[in-house]
Amino acid sequence: MNGRLYLYKPSFRELAYRQKLLAQPDTMSFNRGYHLPLDNYNNDPGCIDFTEKYWNDWYLRWNGNGTKNYYAYIMKNDTRTPIGEVALRYDAEQRAYCVNIIIEAKFRGCGYSEEAVRLLIETAFNQLGAEKLYDEFPGARTSAEKVFKKLGFIRTSESIVELTKVQYLKTLNHG
Repeated sequence: MNGRLYLYKPSFRELAYRQKLLAQPDTMSFNRGYHLPLDNYNNDPGCIDFTEKYWNDWYLRWNGNGTKNYYAYIMKNDTRTPIGEVALRYDAEQRAYCVNIIIEAKFRGCGYSEEAVRLLIETAFNQLGAEKLYDEFPGARTSAEKVFKKLGFIRTSESIVELTKVQYLKTLNHG
């Protein structure tokens, strides 16, 4: 653990932080107005009700046998406390992993996103055997655009950025 952060896969009993994170209107404001097909999503603040009744099904989807998904808390090395979450969801149609990152609002603006996504990229290519990563967000989301571009992602459409393993390895060799 050389950086300020590390990724930690929480146990089922440790999902209370995720519940707290998804209920914070300031943290979830990026999601406001985005229509998610979830019965526990509140479109107005962008929050997701992740009470304990949702934990079991969610946990099996992300940590069950045979899943290609990956989920972890973003932890600060110095305090061993979570500051957000990252995830990789395998999308068979795209034949790629979709990246997800949420930094708790009070920790934004400190450069944690870049470090957390870098850790997630390493996990995807080195542990999961991914060949391609992507994320979907509008280019107008300038802070996300800056982070992903800095890490080698290339915008391939108005809403998609991608990074292939080949691009990643070239960056490592030249960086």
